[in-house]
Amino acid sequence: MFKFILSKKMLLPIAGAALISLVFSGCRGQKSTEPPIQPIQNMVEQTSYGPQSKNEFFKDGLAYRAPVSGTVAQGEERTNKPLYFGQESDSTDQNPKWVKKIPIKLNDKVLQLGQEKYNIYCATCHGPAGNSDGPVTQRSGGAIRPANIHDADKINLADGKIYDAVRNGVNNWNMPGFAAQMTVEERWAVVAYVRALQISRTAKTENVPEDVKAKNGWSNKK
Repeated sequence: MFKFILSKKMLLPIAGAALISLVFSGCRGQKSTEPPIQPIQNMVEQTSYGPQSKNEFFKDGLAYRAPVSGTVAQGEERTNKPLYFGQESDSTDQNPKWVKKIPIKLNDKVLQLGQEKYNIYCATCHGPAGNSDGPVTQRSGGAIRPANIHDADKINLADGKIYDAVRNGVNNWNMPGFAAQMTVEERWAVVAYVRALQISRTAKTENVPEDVKAKNGWSNKK
């Protein structure tokens, strides 16, 4: 058998390591009013700028930089002009050509989505049925006069023009744009629902699908 004898030289480091371990283990989970130690300061105290703040590094003094000319940010490839802008592919800013057909597939789910978003963002002024009688309009005492979507000039608007109004607003933002609040699909869904509201005014019973008429007991009378 071998005898393991601890010398004084070995005992001191072992005791020191045990003491350090004991001290650190006692700190776990303990609350302290002292600020934490931050060995790497540059990861905590980073230079940042708020909106419209200055940055003397650039000649124009602007902290927020415009995108490099000719570049497109990831996820913002807006090459499908009819879908993203409601304009034909050969449309220009000087001569916009609005699409006449909604460029997404329409179904009940899309119309329900359009109804939901219309009721949130549009009905407050235009009214639930589009008669320009929403609660904001009524309480304004006539000071706010949003469009009645059943007027002839609104019925004759191209689908792309209605989409542009939803996206960018109209009349210098008397009606605000909702590009930040709605996705592309949601904007087109609102356009589809506006069309459904318009059609509902002039639709005849004969235009209703047979299964819907049978379910509701409707005849083909006008």
